Amino acid sequence: MKKFLSAIIAIYCLTSCDDGDIIVTSFDFEEQTLERCTDFESQFVFFKINPDNNESIALSFTTTEDIFGAGDGMEATRETSIQLSGNDNITYRRFDNTVTSDYFCNPIPPATPIVVEEFISADGDITVFTSGTYADSDGIPSDTEDPTGLQDTDGDSIPDILDFDDDGDNVPTAQEGVVLNDDDTINTELTRDTDGDGIFDYLDNDDDNDGVLTINEDANMDLDPSNDNSDPDNESLDDYLNPAFTGTVNTQAFREHSYFLNDIIITINTQNLDFRNQNGEEVIRDIRTVIFGEFTGTPSATFTTTPTF
Repeated sequence: MKKFLSAIIAIYCLTSCDDGDIIVTSFDFEEQTLERCTDFESQFVFFKINPDNNESIALSFTTTEDIFGAGDGMEATRETSIQLSGNDNITYRRFDNTVTSDYFCNPIPPATPIVVEEFISADGDITVFTSGTYADSDGIPSDTEDPTGLQDTDGDSIPDILDFDDDGDNVPTAQEGVVLNDDDTINTELTRDTDGDGIFDYLDNDDDNDGVLTINEDANMDLDPSNDNSDPDNESLDDYLNPAFTGTVNTQAFREHSYFLNDIIITINTQNLDFRNQNGEEVIRDIRTVIFGEFTGTPSATFTTTPTF
């Protein structure tokens, strides 16, 4: 953080300065990796270490928002805003020796190394951006399933690209015989169309065209038609694929759905930072929007919901 530290020394403001004075400085941690502590239940701690200068910069904040969660699937990028004050702050420290992640990730920091320079933010704004790639893990790539991302075959308010049961028949798409070509397009010759009506089973709410919706061919009423076989003459064929069996129940619920946010990226921006040294005699203000860093250490998150029937 040579640039940042030299800026502090060169243009710091004593407490006698006018509060309207704005000093713009720069953080010099661009080449350092943003790390995160995972041991704190309600507090997020992100930090960067510059070993060449025995210095660090750390962000600590609390929020009720699950910044590592999958969200509701409706936003490609979610924003969480935090106003820094009190224990929610950014701290710059320079040490007398090498510092490691243990210093930040212990409830009580170790006695060494010793802090020889410290600036703590008194005010500031933080914006946390959560982004990634949504998927329903039904075996069909989203671009193949629906390039627009707007199609909702069963009208359950979950788009097909996030719906593990695209036709709403309570049989997961992954179990309905979808076959892909090498280029991830649908193989129209091999993908299952039990009743031959030109609608693949994974998009057909009456797979055997017997006049009974697949969702209602659920004899044991466990919301899973794929484990019901009531025809003694054809024990290898499930009821929902057997046109000779037309037994019906009145199903009034969809199965629980899960989808996933993969390759999560957390991007943190800072703005309007106001730093003070230990005795409050030196002030640094930075009004710019600056990227604090990107964190990619969380591979995926799961969102679970049950669509309204």
